[in-house]
Amino acid sequence: MTKARLQTGQTGEQLACEFLEKLQYRLLERNFRCPLGEIDIIAHQGEYLVFCEVKTRKGAGAIHPTAAITPKKIRKLRQLGLFYIQQKSLHQWQPRFDVIAIQLQHNKSPEIEHFINAL
Repeated sequence: MTKARLQTGQTGEQLACEFLEKLQYRLLERNFRCPLGEIDIIAHQGEYLVFCEVKTRKGAGAIHPTAAITPKKIRKLRQLGLFYIQQKSLHQWQPRFDVIAIQLQHNKSPEIEHFINAL
């Protein structure tokens, strides 16, 4: 991954964290890594343990960020979520898989879309 793409991803994840905190989500983990892969953001909201996949794109002509979420990626995220629940013994909360899509455009505020229970 190029340095520019890495920076875009990090910017998007920071914006997503700030967005969730404004909505009163309690952030538990960011960039949780295990042998199966990585979950961008794990948060708690009410009865839910929320696993967030953050997709960020830069530029006006970019394809919508959610286009990068394939069936394979969905399966992987579900496996990661179940692994996390088992590892941390967090069976008291209902798991939920959200997507946060962020589009960055020069001289404009970021466009943030939150798709709840998207996967």
